[in-house]
Amino acid sequence: LLRATLDEAGLALKDVEVIFRGVPAIPTQRLGGKTGGRIVFGPDGSLFVSTGDRSDSPPWAVAQQLDNHLGKILHLTPEGKPAPDNPFLQTPGALPEIWAYGIRNAEGLAADPAKGLMWENEHGPRGGDELNVIERGKNYGWPVVSYGRDYAGPRIPDNPYREGWELPVVFWVPAIAVSGMEFYTGDRFPNWKNNMFVGSMRIGEILGTGHLQRIVFNERNEELRREMLLTELH
Repeated sequence: LLRATLDEAGLALKDVEVIFRGVPAIPTQRLGGKTGGRIVFGPDGSLFVSTGDRSDSPPWAVAQQLDNHLGKILHLTPEGKPAPDNPFLQTPGALPEIWAYGIRNAEGLAADPAKGLMWENEHGPRGGDELNVIERGKNYGWPVVSYGRDYAGPRIPDNPYREGWELPVVFWVPAIAVSGMEFYTGDRFPNWKNNMFVGSMRIGEILGTGHLQRIVFNERNEELRREMLLTELH
């Protein structure tokens, strides 16, 4: 994670400073995908950062382990230090930057302007893309539980529910290849106020369909409906 100053006139970054490095370092020549990498500012100016688990098939268990930064949501100060309210600061062997874990590949990360919640979406394997409310210290299950299948075919697992772990608020089977997401806060379309918009990528001819989804929730963050937009632009 870098901090820098934008020189608009020179179209360049200056005063570049590395403020955080995740561990372990994974060579992109071997594992170039599932990197995560979204950054969102919290209301107090702190940073939430997503990291992918970087695994092949069958998946590693690293997202369930607290001694690494893979498959996690991290919570940092603007200087790149562990946020003082992080849940594992006093846990032996746990990295202090971790806010939540059990994440596969967080493609989207967005703060809800109306409720103050942090939301995340992530790619499943064969099916099982997820949309989650990210909460302090919670376990989101990957790679032990999922609504998708591993690339070799087996389910992960037969029952996606496990006591004490978080189920997704929304999931997609088949996968839509989720991408970035954001809440609508404008005034031009009042019926869309505070609705969530999730992108679907189009990767080749087999993954995703390249559209936009509008998702409406009730006050308890339960899904009411979805609307597919821009499907004619495939």
